[in-house]
Amino acid sequence: GQGVCPSPRFGSNNTGTMMMRAGVIAFAAACVDGALGFRADASSLAASRARMSVARMVATAPEEVVVTDTVESLVDMPNKVPNPTFNKAKLKMPLNGIEPVGEGDADEDPEILPIIQYEEPEFSYADFESSLGGYSKRVSKGDNCTGRVIMFQPGGALVDIGTKASALLPTQEASLDPASEPADLFELGASYTFQVISGEDENGQLQLSRKRLLYAEAWARVSEMHAADEEFEAEVVSVNRGGAIVLVQGLRAFLPGSHLAGRTATEDMVGEKLLCKFLDVDNEGSRIVVSNRRALVDKSMKDISVGQVIEGAVTAIKPYGVFVSMNGVAGLLHISQISSDRVNDLEKVLPVGTKVKCMVVSQDASKGRLALSTKTLEAKPGQMLKDPQAVF
Repeated sequence: GQGVCPSPRFGSNNTGTMMMRAGVIAFAAACVDGALGFRADASSLAASRARMSVARMVATAPEEVVVTDTVESLVDMPNKVPNPTFNKAKLKMPLNGIEPVGEGDADEDPEILPIIQYEEPEFSYADFESSLGGYSKRVSKGDNCTGRVIMFQPGGALVDIGTKASALLPTQEASLDPASEPADLFELGASYTFQVISGEDENGQLQLSRKRLLYAEAWARVSEMHAADEEFEAEVVSVNRGGAIVLVQGLRAFLPGSHLAGRTATEDMVGEKLLCKFLDVDNEGSRIVVSNRRALVDKSMKDISVGQVIEGAVTAIKPYGVFVSMNGVAGLLHISQISSDRVNDLEKVLPVGTKVKCMVVSQDASKGRLALSTKTLEAKPGQMLKDPQAVF
């Protein structure tokens, strides 16, 4: 007869009902598995197509391009430079960037992510550094170099010596005169020789000195002048209790007061130029001693000889005699050479300013000394004290 499945609510066979439900569940599971398998096949097909696309790009890429095997290696290659030739080929990728889904044009399709290919750089950082070395000088402390003055600034001047940064010339290193300003000593755009006196600071800047080169040149010139026993003019820059300080070739020298011819060191001498000769030059000790008297004596000695009678004036009185100046040359008239008779009071016999005639009895050109005598001019012993005008 006609079979009818009784409903469970009417108390029908529970075993048949459970078997039917198991069959429905099995059919649904089979459908789900088929759908999943279909999707897996589709994904596998898409991945296969993507690999084929990469393979086509690899086959058509230029020989010099470094091509990698996977999409990940194409994207993640640091420290390389882009290869514009390869970048014309692009892969279409979903926005999540998990896997490629085909080819396309990134300019038209916003879902396309370009795959960038890289190659080894032709110009590395080491090449860049070495190329800079070809355009900049390598100088060290103590080196001499030629530089062009490019700017004046407070505290010095900037000099282009061909290094990465302009070098600094401090004001105190610009010349032998500490009061001079670089703007008064140098011309913008002109080239001069300098000495490097420091290493590079944190900005790569060196410090230069012009004074140290001038100092060495001045000492070399002073040594030559001393060896040749030359006479020269020296400018008085200051005076003290012992004498005066003068400049010789820009170097400071001492002029003892005893070697000033016929005068004492006073402030009104500052700025005056005196004829001098060297007494002592010590390069190692940086000491120069000069004499004004020796220069004048040597100049006059050519016209003075022993036995010659010369005229002069008394300039100073000492217990042992008086000094007589003759055309800038001072000679000593010793108390024993004034008269055959004993002299008790020099100031009464020969006051300062008295005009006298003297005979040269000896001379020492090397020390600039002249020894004089009026006793040899006396017609009678003691005449110098009794009738000095007869002697003069």
